[in-house]
Amino acid sequence: MKVVYSCVYATASTAPGKDGPVILSSAAELSSFGYFQRSSIKEMFVFFSRTFAKNVKAGQRTSVKHEAFLCHMYCSPGGITACCFADAEYPSRVAFGYLSKLCEDFTQATGGRLASSDEDGCMDAAFPAHASLLTQFQDPAQADQLTRIMNELEETKVVLHDTIEAALERGQKIDTLIEKSNDLSGSSKMFYKTAKKQNQCCSYM
Repeated sequence: MKVVYSCVYATASTAPGKDGPVILSSAAELSSFGYFQRSSIKEMFVFFSRTFAKNVKAGQRTSVKHEAFLCHMYCSPGGITACCFADAEYPSRVAFGYLSKLCEDFTQATGGRLASSDEDGCMDAAFPAHASLLTQFQDPAQADQLTRIMNELEETKVVLHDTIEAALERGQKIDTLIEKSNDLSGSSKMFYKTAKKQNQCCSYM
């Protein structure tokens, strides 16, 4: 899972010679591509994101599939449109969280003032944190609190499963564990023993 390119556009602006808005800032993580491919691939991301971004309405979140990637877009009420390209495995919810964070940090860093220049990348210097933010969101679990909690719960379930198996492998029988348990009342232990005698399927209840 990865985000390979992101950019911030001035909503409804016009880039000379381009069919779409001006790029205010951009960042890329193209190490997974061949060295000689990166320039062309980045240009393709710029082209498609610019083409898609010109049609996004204020407050709208949308995604467009392009080959193995999804272009996620968020048009902020503050006059900027953020876009990112992520692979299909990258959670869309986290991608939109990234775009919201990108808009928020960009606005804070620039004081909400957009450059009047029509040159792409005209505000990169004012927003040097763009690249580090892109790096931070490469791992959805680290970047998104809910995703991280869900992953931790999954890891906990695996640990518990392994612990039970390990206990049985050391020669400890489930009967012995139940007998020693302080969590079970005498009647519960008796219920288990009775159920086990009547139905063997209860032996691992």
